[in-house]
Amino acid sequence: MKMKYIVPFVLIILIGCKQNDDDTDACEDILVPFTSLEAEYGCTNTPYETEINLDDTYTVIRSQEVFDALVSGTCLPTIDFGAYDLIIGKRGLRTGNISISYELIENCETNVLTLTVTFLQNETLESPNLTYHVLTTKIADVDGLEIEIIETN
Repeated sequence: MKMKYIVPFVLIILIGCKQNDDDTDACEDILVPFTSLEAEYGCTNTPYETEINLDDTYTVIRSQEVFDALVSGTCLPTIDFGAYDLIIGKRGLRTGNISISYELIENCETNVLTLTVTFLQNETLESPNLTYHVLTTKIADVDGLEIEIIETN
């Protein structure tokens, strides 16, 4: 009679252990801190006043020499490229822009960085070609960077 109670008890323990193993193997994506030319160097209105010759794409700038060669505009600071990489891109939009927000996530399993750039749009017929950017700590694998563009009203 005691045997009837032992088997279900052992199964419950084994199932519980299996669930705990799954939980310990799971990882969480990492929210990566970043800053901007506005915050670090006092630049203003960079979406409109910073220019780079790109068309709906991005690049990663890792040195002052490359920055000076590719970027023009009203604010051209000396960036601390020993500490930062500059992810910078252009996006042509069909309507007017209210704001741009950013989120930089590192996938815990693949180590791929994804920069999500969200353009909050309005209903005006203005069609701006905006520059977006973030300054982030040095990126180990630039090829492991993905950009996700979201346009929302």
